[in-house]
Amino acid sequence: MEKTKKTLRLGIFIASALILFVVAIYLIGSKQNLFSSNIEVHASFKDIRGLMPGNIVRFAGINIGTVNDIRVVADTSVIVSMTIRETYTDFIYKNSSVQIGQEGLMGGKIVLISTGDPATGKVEDGDYLPVSEGIDIQAMIAQATEMLDEARGTVANLRSITGKFDTGDGDIARLLNDSDLTTALAKASKSLNASLSDVNGITTKINNGQGDLGKLVNDDSITTQLNLISANLSSITNKADSVVNQLHQTAYTINNGEGILPRLLNDKQMGLTVDTVITNVDQGVIEITNAAETIANSWIFRLFSKKKDKKNDPQPETIKLNEGDTIIIRPVNRSIPETPEE
Repeated sequence: MEKTKKTLRLGIFIASALILFVVAIYLIGSKQNLFSSNIEVHASFKDIRGLMPGNIVRFAGINIGTVNDIRVVADTSVIVSMTIRETYTDFIYKNSSVQIGQEGLMGGKIVLISTGDPATGKVEDGDYLPVSEGIDIQAMIAQATEMLDEARGTVANLRSITGKFDTGDGDIARLLNDSDLTTALAKASKSLNASLSDVNGITTKINNGQGDLGKLVNDDSITTQLNLISANLSSITNKADSVVNQLHQTAYTINNGEGILPRLLNDKQMGLTVDTVITNVDQGVIEITNAAETIANSWIFRLFSKKKDKKNDPQPETIKLNEGDTIIIRPVNRSIPETPEE
């Protein structure tokens, strides 16, 4: 009887152990998708951020599979293979993106699959899904730590600056702690106010018409005189233009006309003729002069002329003339005899 009880207890213990083993196998198998129809999809990541085989694959907040395998194929490519229950493939499409997330702040890594475009078709076994950058909590924490370090340095710099302000170093500290600059600024403002008062007085005098500048600003007589002067200048300019036009016309007539003066200026033959005539006139004058001297020195002229005393009357100077010389004969003033009235 006692032996039967021991055997029964042993059988119950073994049966319980088998049941627990089966339940554990079922739970583990259901978690690893061992007892359902599955497909395998892949994704290529540059950085898996600590993802490990066995991590959960989640779609729309539902655990639909697990990470099956991780293979490094290059220094910038890591292939992650995922096992997904086939019942959820109706909602996952070929352009559904995959990203690595984190389950809570302190939880493990998971793979998140987003919805795609139904026009691309449902995902199939062996497909590669596109990868999108997810939120990396650790990177965010590292950035926050770096920002905190920079903030600490900034605070330290601010403390140093405020300390210098308090001790009176630098121009800003002197502005805050020293009153000399304030006094100097007050004197400068007084001088500026005095200068502004002087300027105000000058402008008042100008507005009241005092002094030459005031007259220039307020009196219209100077403007009237300037207008008259400008009108006179305009008239003079017009007259000058008229004279210039006349001179231009005269010059044009001299250059292009047919009178004596244009011919003298432009006709070479006529110039040569005039030169020849002048030469002939000079030669005639010389011959007449020589003839007059011959007659004056003849005995007939001396016989009938009245001679003066050689002592009181000096002898006239003899002028020698050469061919080509010019003689100027001044007219002698003689009274014209009156004609007797009949």
